Amino acid sequence: MSLILARIDDRLIHGQVTVGWSRILQPDQIVLCNDTIAADSWQSRIYKSAVPPEIEVSILDKESTADFLNNLPLECKTILLVENPEDMFDLVRRGVKIDEVNVGGMHHSNSKYEMFEYVYVNRTDIAYLRRILNSGITINAQSVPGVKVHAIDKLALDAIESIMP
Repeated sequence: MSLILARIDDRLIHGQVTVGWSRILQPDQIVLCNDTIAADSWQSRIYKSAVPPEIEVSILDKESTADFLNNLPLECKTILLVENPEDMFDLVRRGVKIDEVNVGGMHHSNSKYEMFEYVYVNRTDIAYLRRILNSGITINAQSVPGVKVHAIDKLALDAIESIMP
């Protein structure tokens, strides 16, 4: 498998992925990993309709995603999308080989604190980001190609956690 982008983004498939990243990376396919959307054919159709027709889209639950990715041919350039750090770590735990995680959007909610302009986290997010880091995976925040990359490392997680009640 050639995983060219493993991305956490609570919007999943949207313009930053289909226009920004896909133009630069030219994937053969996008794999959206989400148990709820995979179980809902209407939502699946909506997400698939947002992707150019030349890019294959698979919408799978976590278990199926791990099996699917672990059995892909090396030449298949793939973008992986998950909604949150917990789902990304679940795939790592299931043996999916990921070298780097891109955090592209974890948006504001009442219980989250701003880490970067487009990355808001709570304690659960931090715990799973730490687990990903402890698995030897690099984590960077970058919304679209060409903008500044922010490292999400132990120091960054410690800093945001220190301001949380």
